[in-house]
Amino acid sequence: MTSVAERLLARARQSGAEHAEVYVSTGTEFTVEVFKGEIESLVSAESRGVGLRTFREHRIGFSYTSELEPAALDRLVDEALENGRYNTAEDANVLPQPESIDPLDGLASSAHAPTDPQRKIDFALEMERRATALDPRVRRVSKALYSDGRGEVEIANSHGLSAGYARTIAYGVLDTIAEQDSEMQSGFAFTHGRDLGELDLAGVVAEAVENAAGLLGARPVPTASVPVVFHPHAAAMILGVLSSSFSADAVIKRRSLLAGKVGQQVGSAIVDISDDPRLAQGLASRPFDGEGVPSRRNSLIENGVLQGYLQNTYTAMRTQSQSTGSAVRSYKSVPEVGVSNLVLKPGSLSRDALLKRVDNGLHVEQLSGLNTVNPVSGEFSLGLTGHWIEKGQLTRPVKELTVAGNVIALLQKVIALADDLRFMFAGGFIGSPSVLIEELPVGGL
Repeated sequence: MTSVAERLLARARQSGAEHAEVYVSTGTEFTVEVFKGEIESLVSAESRGVGLRTFREHRIGFSYTSELEPAALDRLVDEALENGRYNTAEDANVLPQPESIDPLDGLASSAHAPTDPQRKIDFALEMERRATALDPRVRRVSKALYSDGRGEVEIANSHGLSAGYARTIAYGVLDTIAEQDSEMQSGFAFTHGRDLGELDLAGVVAEAVENAAGLLGARPVPTASVPVVFHPHAAAMILGVLSSSFSADAVIKRRSLLAGKVGQQVGSAIVDISDDPRLAQGLASRPFDGEGVPSRRNSLIENGVLQGYLQNTYTAMRTQSQSTGSAVRSYKSVPEVGVSNLVLKPGSLSRDALLKRVDNGLHVEQLSGLNTVNPVSGEFSLGLTGHWIEKGQLTRPVKELTVAGNVIALLQKVIALADDLRFMFAGGFIGSPSVLIEELPVGGL
């Protein structure tokens, strides 16, 4: 336990807190975005701060500061206790009991810190340069971004908990614009790892270029009910919209489309969704959550049946259940319920084998209108862009298509999953393979 945590816990007890919790966070961020061979924006920053929760008569007080001098820490305790006086007393306002925390290796790369900032800038510049050189139809790049960071967390409380971990992440994002005559199409790609050396420069460029250039000449098609294959990134975006509905807090507040459906069939029998904060390749992996509860893999949907919700200590007390180690927070906030690495379990089919199951249908690569999805009812109306599938092969590019429906009904129509698991940020770190939907009414001409 650091001297900061020790001082805060001691003063909180001396000032009348029955229990207290200290959350200390330090981190670095480096983000560079380039445009036309020049740096458009660059952020290189360090942050540090401490958040304090105090518990007295089942009232929680909270305050935070980025100043770590003794006088500032004393004020922090006073402010937290004062704020707690005005909060509602609830029996669910308790600290979790300490549990043994298993270590989680591989979260932080030793190669992260020594990396020269110029190499990071050069990575972004090289993404842009290669993209415009690879295909003459890709004349410009709308986004070429490199970002990385290192974070260290320590949590301590008056129950004797003292734990910490460090984590590094790095990723590159590339959005390309392909042009032909008066037509323009965009293409997205994403690469990630623990440090710059783990990123796939050639792969992210090739994918972004292919995704944009491959859509040139896209045309609408007649309205039809056909099988639909979602690219992993498109499927991950839909899964990201669903992520908030797994929160027990959303269920308590009646803001979840999954409320009251535990034990019910909410997906087809091949749909398995888990939240796994111990996933090796997960950028949101952690050995414990924002309250110090040990992380564990949580099966949310198994064989299509909803198994339960994600819980922190408060929601677990409210629902007479147990915390799932799903508290998320920064030093500036109290623990809330959130996902870590949310994953739709892949199948055993290759992507090509999955496509061969479709004689006439749609392959969706881009979605629009996800912000219109109703988080309570699950109703949606989305714009689609992609390629038509004929006899198991991607053929002509198509655009200006729409599909309306319900997220749960969509999960219940899943008939095949590929083995091509991909991740992206979409309301969490979300992973999905290619997904084949039995049939959807796709609106076109």
